[in-house]
Amino acid sequence: MNTYYEVIQHIKATFEEDDRVKTVATGDWEQWKRDIFLLAHIDVTDSPYISEDNTSTIRFNIVVSVMDIRDVNKQDVKDKFWHNDTRHDSWNDTLSVLNLARNKVLRDHLRNNITLVTATSAERASWAYRNGLDGWSQTWTIDVPDTFTAIC
Repeated sequence: MNTYYEVIQHIKATFEEDDRVKTVATGDWEQWKRDIFLLAHIDVTDSPYISEDNTSTIRFNIVVSVMDIRDVNKQDVKDKFWHNDTRHDSWNDTLSVLNLARNKVLRDHLRNNITLVTATSAERASWAYRNGLDGWSQTWTIDVPDTFTAIC
């Protein structure tokens, strides 16, 4: 059964096609270094049972996050809207990367048989994971044919 590998490899490759993404990671969040951003993080959270009428498909819920590290200007800036950091730039760039990847996965289903069934609202992260990261996260529900364990 290679469906799990197919899904994560496809999502990883989709993010690697975007020149703005420097690193694609999975697993626990760690103390990230500054030279690896923008970072796309893939977390397969579960694989729910679909139904007894559909035993030939495996479904995965995957939290996909795109993060950038916030740079802070040391000069005293009095602008209360823009602040003195790159939070708005990070949110803009990371949402763009996330949306482009989602649209590519959605569009590529005919070529690779990986179907994006749903995607939640993107949730903004601000100064996340105690690492000063800003970005967006979204849960993708993806279906993949199961040709190995499907009941005939």
